[in-house]
Amino acid sequence: MFILRLILAVIAIVLIAVGIVAFIAPTPFGFIVLGIGFVLLAVSAPGLVRGFRKRWKWLDRIMYDLEKHAPGWLARRLKESDPPEDEDETTQDESEDNADGHEASRTRDRADS
Repeated sequence: MFILRLILAVIAIVLIAVGIVAFIAPTPFGFIVLGIGFVLLAVSAPGLVRGFRKRWKWLDRIMYDLEKHAPGWLARRLKESDPPEDEDETTQDESEDNADGHEASRTRDRADS
């Protein structure tokens, strides 16, 4: 399975390179080859695509919109590359809530004495 994914990743990178070069042609050939390369890359290396989506939010928005409109088999593959939710933000929000709650209880304690 690993060798198959490696071969697909190499083919995807070659197709992306060919698609970029052919993109300047007046025909839509480059766009089609580029799209096929990106789909193969998403299928063969979802972790790599997950990193790209986390780093570039514009790519994440495009992939999310594509998930909604793509056929079921492709949408499932694209969802595998969804970046994880940021746990740091929720942890930070919870700690701020706790700090506010502690601060409020300290203020009440001072007012009582």
